[in-house]
Amino acid sequence: MDSKDRFQALDTDDGKDNTGQMVGVGIMSFILFLSTLVGLPVLPALAIELGAGPTGAAFVVSAALMTVVSVQFFAGVLADRYSKRRLILIGALMGAISSLLCVFANHWTQLAALRILGGIADAIAMPALLATTASLGKNTPGKFFGILRGSQGLSFVIGPALGAAFSLRSLRTPFFVDGVLSLIAFFVAMRLLAGTEKAKSEHNLRVFQSLRTTLSTPRFFLFLLMGISGLFGFGVLSCFIPIKSLLVGLEAWQIGLILTGGALSFSSVSFIIGTLSDKFGRRVFVIISQVIMVIGCTGLALHNTFSLLLIYYCIFCVGEATTFLLSFVYAAEIFSKENIGTSMGVFDSLMDLSLLIAPLLALSVHKVSGNIPLVIMLGSIPAVFTLVGLIFWLPREKTG
Repeated sequence: MDSKDRFQALDTDDGKDNTGQMVGVGIMSFILFLSTLVGLPVLPALAIELGAGPTGAAFVVSAALMTVVSVQFFAGVLADRYSKRRLILIGALMGAISSLLCVFANHWTQLAALRILGGIADAIAMPALLATTASLGKNTPGKFFGILRGSQGLSFVIGPALGAAFSLRSLRTPFFVDGVLSLIAFFVAMRLLAGTEKAKSEHNLRVFQSLRTTLSTPRFFLFLLMGISGLFGFGVLSCFIPIKSLLVGLEAWQIGLILTGGALSFSSVSFIIGTLSDKFGRRVFVIISQVIMVIGCTGLALHNTFSLLLIYYCIFCVGEATTFLLSFVYAAEIFSKENIGTSMGVFDSLMDLSLLIAPLLALSVHKVSGNIPLVIMLGSIPAVFTLVGLIFWLPREKTG
């Protein structure tokens, strides 16, 4: 392999099977996502221990996500300006440093600043990972994006559990583990992506012209709505399912099982649907996924027992995983391959805005109505609009 970007070269090799390399990228992505989640269970308690009030603690918890959403919009340009390998390495190293420094924070504002730095690290790495997946999975995009998103979902199962376990030693131990995991991801990426240099020899304003063309494509917004329909519902349910569970008398371990069951459903469905969509087409899966999310929200709103809440939350996550995954598969096909990092960064950032808006809107509705079932049904509204849009505007496809 010469000094050109390995994944750029792969675009010209349609017959090559890159599954093995994508599995390696999936493992690396799993470690990166895992490291960002290990510290979540202890963040509120550590922030309060370091002098934060309720508002300050909430800011510390949300600082990384808010940073990812805002920075990733622009960070995708870096994936096109420099090699994907370089961006992934920088993101992993920054994440490791920020987490290790959290061990020594002595005021909650320092902890917040370090979480912001960690968010910047994730924002730098994510568009490069998405662009890498699109390049490797040119022939089977569903399968390859399924590997990436499945590894992400699996980290949501294991990460918080690891953080909770290490918190028994101290509130700072999870951040040490977080830093070590990010360093492991750094060395894995260094080994896996060895031999890549700059992605391009020249750079100009064409990247922004390409982005403007993409944003002027009506299908871009349809695919964006597909992803938002899942993330918006998830944002509502992740906030109010624990609250409803507590109000109906469930124990903490039961709430944990409900959330874990949803994460396992997300991960497994991403692997399965990604592969099936390459074989049977995507349209039927993404349309059915909107119906599944509405069924999931309706069941969660109407029922109060542990078993039914678990079942309906898993049902919702099946629909969420499907529409979230396939939104990226569809989008990758309309993005310019030359500037796909920029397009992916903007696409993912706009989609992630719903994770910030949904809980705020749900809290406002609950404050006015005091009706939790009504709030839970709010999470299904984007799916209803998306279903109509998909039926009328999503083209039929040929299956192979």
